[in-house]
Amino acid sequence: MRSQTSKLWILCLVVVAGFLSTAAQAQQTFRVYAGVAPTTYSIAFSGSAPTGYSSKTAKSSYTAENVGFSWVLPQRIYFDLSYQKSLSADHDLWKDSNAANGSKQDFSNNAITLTGGYIHVMPSGMSITGFGGFRKSESTLNAPRGATIPAGTITWSKDIFDSRGVFVGAGLGLPALGGQFSFSGALAFLGGTWKDDQTFNSKADYTIGYSLNAGYTYKFTQALGVTADVRYQVYNFGFNQNSTVFAAYDVTEKIASAGVRLSYQF
Repeated sequence: MRSQTSKLWILCLVVVAGFLSTAAQAQQTFRVYAGVAPTTYSIAFSGSAPTGYSSKTAKSSYTAENVGFSWVLPQRIYFDLSYQKSLSADHDLWKDSNAANGSKQDFSNNAITLTGGYIHVMPSGMSITGFGGFRKSESTLNAPRGATIPAGTITWSKDIFDSRGVFVGAGLGLPALGGQFSFSGALAFLGGTWKDDQTFNSKADYTIGYSLNAGYTYKFTQALGVTADVRYQVYNFGFNQNSTVFAAYDVTEKIASAGVRLSYQF
């Protein structure tokens, strides 16, 4: 049995080595990366939002970690899969409650993004990119269940905002200072849901957003590089927009970050 297992592992290694060798011969590029980004987050409720949330804004500051994998084909077509998650964080939505820790309730935000695009490189070295993809994110704001606020008693222990959908965008790359500056923007068309851990569950009529990004990449070697970038994202949930019974309201998420990540290309 051990001999068969060893043979299976050897066969797998041979297959993987053959695959990477073929990829290298075809000049395909694989890249893995990881980094951290100090982030500020806010979620704002319009004046017609449900009781207890009307005209309130929750804020959070935290460090996010991100990891990802990219694959660039010889035809300059690329695919990228990334995952981002907040580390230890809290928010202040319930600072108007009588809970001792009302202004420091646990918070989390995570997102997974799959992107595909095409890179056009000009003779000058400048590049233009068109891309699109799928994004799923979730923000969870804990609540001090049993505490009271001016509007009543909090009977739930968390609010969850979930969004998922597609986006399209374009980018520009400019070689300079031994590396490359990059700028990009995208529009997102998503479906969104707001629910708590009790009975509340409301689906947004629409969720739209946009993101802006600027960064600089420098390669220490052909394989090892570092990227510093800043990002700004806005996502707006529209609820009860077509209702003749309930008041329409908006919930808006804003995320700003400045981070750095290391990448290794093979």
